[in-house]
Amino acid sequence: MRKKFVLFIFIPIIIFLIIVYFFIDSWITSGLEYAGEKAVGAKVEIDHLHLTINPIGIEFARLQVTNPDSGWKNIFETGKVKFALNFGQLLRGKYIIETMEVNNLILGTKRTTNGSIPKSKEEKASSQSLTEKAKPVLNPQDSKTSTSFDIDKIKRELKIDSLLNPNNLATFRRIDTLKKQINDASLQWQATLDDIDKSKATLAEIESKAKSIDIGAIKDIQSANDALNNAKSILNNANEVKTSFNNQKTVLTDGVNKFDGSIKDLDKLAAQDFHNIVSMAHLPDVSMKGIAEMILGKDLLNEAYKYLGYVEIARTKIQNSSDTPPIETPKRLKGQNIQFPIEWAYPKFWIKKILISGGTDKANDPQYFYAKGQVLNVSNDQRITGMPLTVDLMATKGGTTTLFSLNASLDRRKELAVDNYKAQLSGLAVKEMSLGRSDFLPSKVTNAVADASISVVVPGNHFDSNTKIIFNNMNIAFDRDPNGLVERIVRDVLAPIKGFNVNLRMWSNEDKFDVAFETDLDDQLASRTKQVIGAEVAKIQNDLQNKLNAKIAEKQQELEKLFAEKKDVVTNRLNDYQNQLNDKLAMVDAKKKEIDNRIDQEKKKQTDDVTKKAKDALNGLFK
Repeated sequence: MRKKFVLFIFIPIIIFLIIVYFFIDSWITSGLEYAGEKAVGAKVEIDHLHLTINPIGIEFARLQVTNPDSGWKNIFETGKVKFALNFGQLLRGKYIIETMEVNNLILGTKRTTNGSIPKSKEEKASSQSLTEKAKPVLNPQDSKTSTSFDIDKIKRELKIDSLLNPNNLATFRRIDTLKKQINDASLQWQATLDDIDKSKATLAEIESKAKSIDIGAIKDIQSANDALNNAKSILNNANEVKTSFNNQKTVLTDGVNKFDGSIKDLDKLAAQDFHNIVSMAHLPDVSMKGIAEMILGKDLLNEAYKYLGYVEIARTKIQNSSDTPPIETPKRLKGQNIQFPIEWAYPKFWIKKILISGGTDKANDPQYFYAKGQVLNVSNDQRITGMPLTVDLMATKGGTTTLFSLNASLDRRKELAVDNYKAQLSGLAVKEMSLGRSDFLPSKVTNAVADASISVVVPGNHFDSNTKIIFNNMNIAFDRDPNGLVERIVRDVLAPIKGFNVNLRMWSNEDKFDVAFETDLDDQLASRTKQVIGAEVAKIQNDLQNKLNAKIAEKQQELEKLFAEKKDVVTNRLNDYQNQLNDKLAMVDAKKKEIDNRIDQEKKKQTDDVTKKAKDALNGLFK
């Protein structure tokens, strides 16, 4: 019986252990690949994984991580990878790795199968990515309409009447709007003037009361004081009318002056109209600002778009932990558990250090970069580790002297994620690079050597990148003969050149992506171009400006005439009422002064009478 029991218990355990022994490696491989694919958004492949027991760790022969933007390329692949897990933390359900060893790290390798993974509906519905915003700018359609430099052709095809169509002129639209606003405002002005006119009856009453005061009827101090009080009351009424009028006058004057300022602002709008018309006419910019982008930007902007994709991967795929304690709603007078940060805590996942070696088979794959260096603090929650993810790599292109270095910091410790990158590239052989667009001097740079430095800052959803590239020892091959004067100028400037510098800045916010592109060839190209076509282009622009000014002046005269008529009505009626009010105030004030003088006379007369009586009394006393 005991024997049967032993067989019943231990035989299934033995079978289970055998199954685990043979299949645990594949289970772990599948789990790691699944987790990697969730993080990257593309296929992750691990070859020949092996679990070690003492110490507990994992080894595998190869790791491939697909570029999510290009399924037939890897972001990188490795040779042998080895790491050990912290056993004590593993018992607590945490995966803590002190050091991971990565051999033969190779960047940008090709794949034999497509490693793309279809995006989920949530990912497709997410906000526009950085690369999507940049695509129209960095990958423009080559066939788009470009500026012509053929002066004779420009003159033939220039349709001035069409360009000066009122529908194209913001100044015309603004004048029509102002005319309507002036007509609407004049109705309100008229209503205010009518209210002012109603107070003319009050002015007439004030005049009548002032005239009714008879200075000759004042015979004593009492009658003089009564007349003075009456005059003061009339003057107070007149001042109340004056205050009311001044308030109404201020409102009318401000309304009129507002349109004065709006009419003066039309000059700024006319200048903008001229700028827009020149743009619609496709006149060449004789300063040649940006011609470098036309002749040099095609492949360079495409390469910039590629490295922008890697920045986008890091920005979107490396996220901080979203784990938060559940919100507790305890009953009244019951306690609540409050979660506080724990000192010396560990995140769920943390690789403290990754040591990378670049491999030894460089001569076999000269098209790839072999990297060495270290990556520090890869974790699922930087707020617990207190340290950002940092990268310090040095790479050499197989079988060449081309060097590439990368220093990066990806900080997720605060709500606003901040990424910083600095990269240096030296001795890169450029066998062939396209120059020019298909419609403007198509050509190629051959056998050049390039050095580049790149700095990138990505705070949150913003982006700012500065790149400087130096080309040396190059030759330029032109695909066809030049068409027109400017193409001949550009060819003459470029043909003897063996090197040049390029500065490229890219930046974006939540809404817009923009590029600034310049080279040290701009001044040479601009100087030569101005000598040949500058005067002709200036003449065309002046002709456009004069015709535009004449057209706007005619339209503006209509506005100014209408405004002058409405303004004169307001001004004349205000002045007329002001004169009447001033006359009435002057008359009342004069009446008050007469009464004051009469009071002074009465007081003096009374004083003289008292003095005379006193003298008479004294004279009678001493007779």
